[in-house]
Amino acid sequence: MSKSKSKPTPVPVSPKRKQARPPRSVRQRAVDRIVVIASIALGVVIVAILGIALFIEGVIVPTQPVASVGGESISVASFQERVRYERWRTGLELIPVAQSQFAREFLTNSQFGPYADMYRDLQIPTQMGRKVLDRMIEALIIQQYARENGISLSPEEIEKQRFTFYGFDPDPSTATPTLTPTLTLTPFVSPTPTNTPIPTAEPTITATPSLTPLPTGIPTATPNATERAKTFEEDRTNFTNAARRNVGVDEAFLNRLFAEAALREKVIVAVAGEPPKEQLQVKARHILLKTQAEAEEVLRALQNGESFAALAAALSQDPGSAAQGGELDWAGRGVYVPQFEEAVFNAPIGAVVGPIDTSSNGPNFGFHIIQVQGREMRPLTEEQGRQAQQRAFSQWLSEQRTARGAQTFPLWIDVVPTSPTLAELGLPERIQ
Repeated sequence: MSKSKSKPTPVPVSPKRKQARPPRSVRQRAVDRIVVIASIALGVVIVAILGIALFIEGVIVPTQPVASVGGESISVASFQERVRYERWRTGLELIPVAQSQFAREFLTNSQFGPYADMYRDLQIPTQMGRKVLDRMIEALIIQQYARENGISLSPEEIEKQRFTFYGFDPDPSTATPTLTPTLTLTPFVSPTPTNTPIPTAEPTITATPSLTPLPTGIPTATPNATERAKTFEEDRTNFTNAARRNVGVDEAFLNRLFAEAALREKVIVAVAGEPPKEQLQVKARHILLKTQAEAEEVLRALQNGESFAALAAALSQDPGSAAQGGELDWAGRGVYVPQFEEAVFNAPIGAVVGPIDTSSNGPNFGFHIIQVQGREMRPLTEEQGRQAQQRAFSQWLSEQRTARGAQTFPLWIDVVPTSPTLAELGLPERIQ
């Protein structure tokens, strides 16, 4: 008899319960919360980035060096302060020139004085920046030399510079009207020897431009000592206030410039001596040619008896001297470029020498045939003596830059100020 197989009892399976979704409003609030948190986080990052950028721009960059001399640095901040001041001061000098009927000639042609160069300094910020940086490097060299050699300043020497700046003489030998500030403490850029073989006189300004924002008027009577002192104090206060208002410099800044100018004068005498009253000078004539081959051909012509003056007039690339048969004026050391100077101060008198290669000095140079006509000690005028002293001092500064390892850093080009602009100074952007 067969047994029946029993089937297992099926176990009931409970249906899966469907998971309920949160309402849409709840989901939206969650998304909004994430968006808000992300926005806040992004804002914090942006603020942090801006803060770091401002910190770098306002704290780190101003302390960075733009130049160094003998281990001492010139910072971005001091460089920018000086450039802004020089731009403003230069603008003040140019305002009356730009308003004159001869503005175009004065501001575009250097033969009428320094105004064209000053105007270009404002047009080309890096040109002004380079001059200021060179001046600050020179000041650092002078300060280091003064410390090393025990050269110091008295309050009276600094005050003398302040008086000069404002055109004030506390004890004039002859009574003169009160002057407005001359604005120039010392030459903005150290005089350097001309790089052409023709000695040329340095430009002079026959009259100092009056300072438009600070008029003093023309006195109807000679002011007495009290009146002059009062005018001086008014000029000083007005100029200081104008400098603070326009470029943010104070009287302490101006006092440092007066001290810098006084120390410069003292060191000039220490290293270059007093302006000489006489000087060894040379009289020569030359013929400037473009190529060595041309110069050698001219030399052969001279050796064959042809006229030096005639060849100079016909062939020389130096039109100034060519018109005079190649003749140059009497000149001392420091006037000519080194190669030319070496030749004229060492060649026998009467000898014709060359070709002398000066082509490395620029496009207006080349190969010279030279004849030395005379060499002797000659008296100098007071102005010539000062120029000779300045040339000697410039040579000393050049040597000191090398000896003290003076260097500039490319950063200065990126941070040179462009303000005050020509428009802000009330000057035309270009001369029509």
